[in-house]
Amino acid sequence: MDKFIGLKLDGRYQITELIGVGGMSDVYKGIDIMENRTVAVKILKREFSENEEFVRYFRNESRAIAVLSHPNIVKIFDVGYEHDLQYIVMEYINGITLKECIEQKGMLQWRECVHYTIQILRALQLAHDRGIIHRDIKPQNVMLLADGTIKVMDFGIACFSRQNAGTGTERTMGSVHYVSPEQARGERTDERGDIYSVGVMMYEMLTGRKPFDGETPVAVAMKHMSEEPVPPSQYNSNIYKGLEEIVLRAMEKEPTKRYQSASGMIRDIEAFKNDQSVTFGYFDEPIKRPEQQSGLLDGIKTSVTKKRASKPKVKKEKPKPEPEPEPEEEYPEEDYDDDDDDDRPRHNFVLPILAAMTVTVIIVATLFMANVIMGAFQTTASSSNDYTMPNLIGLNYYEARSLYPEIQLVASEEYSSDYESGIIMEQEKAEGRIVKVGDAIKVTVSKGTRTVTIPDVVNYHYSSAYAALTGESLTVTRVEIESDDVSSGYVVKTDPVAYSTVEEGTTVKVYVSIGPSVEDTTVPSLVGKTVSEAQMLLEDNYLVAKTQYVESSEEAGIVIDQSIEAGETVTRNTTVTIYVSDGTVTEEQEVDIDEEEIDDGTTTTHPGIIIDGGDSSGGETVTGTTIVLNIDIPSKATNNYYVTVYNSANGEALTSTITMNGSQYAGGTLSVAITGEGSMSVYVMAKSTKTGLQMTFAEYEIDFTTGTYYRTNYWTTAFTIIDS
Repeated sequence: MDKFIGLKLDGRYQITELIGVGGMSDVYKGIDIMENRTVAVKILKREFSENEEFVRYFRNESRAIAVLSHPNIVKIFDVGYEHDLQYIVMEYINGITLKECIEQKGMLQWRECVHYTIQILRALQLAHDRGIIHRDIKPQNVMLLADGTIKVMDFGIACFSRQNAGTGTERTMGSVHYVSPEQARGERTDERGDIYSVGVMMYEMLTGRKPFDGETPVAVAMKHMSEEPVPPSQYNSNIYKGLEEIVLRAMEKEPTKRYQSASGMIRDIEAFKNDQSVTFGYFDEPIKRPEQQSGLLDGIKTSVTKKRASKPKVKKEKPKPEPEPEPEEEYPEEDYDDDDDDDRPRHNFVLPILAAMTVTVIIVATLFMANVIMGAFQTTASSSNDYTMPNLIGLNYYEARSLYPEIQLVASEEYSSDYESGIIMEQEKAEGRIVKVGDAIKVTVSKGTRTVTIPDVVNYHYSSAYAALTGESLTVTRVEIESDDVSSGYVVKTDPVAYSTVEEGTTVKVYVSIGPSVEDTTVPSLVGKTVSEAQMLLEDNYLVAKTQYVESSEEAGIVIDQSIEAGETVTRNTTVTIYVSDGTVTEEQEVDIDEEEIDDGTTTTHPGIIIDGGDSSGGETVTGTTIVLNIDIPSKATNNYYVTVYNSANGEALTSTITMNGSQYAGGTLSVAITGEGSMSVYVMAKSTKTGLQMTFAEYEIDFTTGTYYRTNYWTTAFTIIDS
């Protein structure tokens, strides 16, 4: 049996079973006794708990998730360190991993793949916006719930993108089958590394196989760095071209060629969802856009230039004159002209043609632009197919569609604090312009004021709470208050409270503890009061009660003395010992109490019916001193329960299981006989016969040498929790 099963962390997280084993940590299922909910507890393995690097990875996870609040990210409830154990308490997910889903189905339908991928990308989009890179995205770290909801988990090697790069070892950690080329090379990674891993997961979902495999992790990493993946359509011919383009673009070797953000990849996937015939042209031959094609004028210039370049004009050289030239008249004029025929200017017909065509193009373009401009500003219908654009701003989108069926409205959404949700804020064509019946007119529709849910940051350190709240685009105001229950620097409460829905930018007051109050208070009079009355009086005056039972002829459970006299002024949280009669001494046997001989321990019991607690060892003889332990029973005990006392040191039962009628003992005490030696810490466990749930509700320190005991912990709501 696992040694952690049955362990209770921080007095509230009861470990029940092992549900997952990882390289650095193990995950257990447990019960949060205080909140009465099932949780997952991740415990760092002992062999790593003394390794600073692994502890840093482990703490990074809690630090990363603490600033994230998203329906597609597993929620963290608590982080702790106890008994040399580092642990994180998280939301318990009742589902299977995406890896198990792929193994069960072989390959997924494209609709499933797209549905899961969009949720993963939305979770990553929030993380990336907060500056957090996951670095270990893989199907094993994605949980799938029965309703199709995705939860991304395991931020164990997450890093903050604004941090300096760590060691090479740190940066290359991750699952080699899903690691990006730059991460495999040990280079610094950013959000595009997570995009690559998502592409690999899509590849596996659509084909049932990983894009790269090998005999060793190094071989797989080398393929990620150097080999191009086989197009997934070669393994699954039913994959649409547009979807294949999305997968392969996400898996580009060079980060600059991938999607640059999760939102960019989501846009393409949404476009594909709306039209499966869509293609994006990421891997086709470059297509010349109109602005890239040469115009008629440029074409003519180019052809003329090429023609001239192909046949360059060569000017003939004249014969060099003789040193003593002959008289000029001896050279006939016609012969001279013949010799210089090539030097005469020739008529060039290209330039006139070019000029004429240039003028033609300018005239045509001018007429075209004039027609466009006139059409844009036309306010009078010229045909039955023309329609005068109405003013849509301020109308509900669906109302506008109903009122003006002649035009087709194409809507995009934006948040706005000026318009209610569903109201049109902008329109592409202004009111009064002429459009054609059936034209698609773009409009911008308000999504209303953006709202956020306030995360639960109570008991978080202020720095973590501040990061979580500002990460949700909320403004934080710090208010410092005294608190006897919450440590200094930690959050006591927020205003508005956790899980409230508020507008983005709302100011949240965060009440931060500065520790217990140091003000003075007055000790009340306690003599003659019952134990419960005395405890309440002390609590109301910010004092701590310690109770000691002594032999007395007074009625059992009545305070007969107190360590600090009534009316004295003391500092808050001062401990006041109250001495309570056990009612065991008759008037004839009564003796004076020597306060110096009274143990200064405490207990908090009430008068009740004493019953035999039974033998703790099933009939075996137990040596030592036997005392009667009066166990306080909360007033909220209303059903039947099984009650057992255990040794805190080894978990051994000190009594047999006692069946108790809660309505009979509520607000009183259940007395049991305990045998032992020296000093002993014990806890009392109650199990509801109604629900089968159980939890500890009281803890005591017993001194068998002096025959005294005092209570150390008490949970008044325990019976309510196990009955619900």
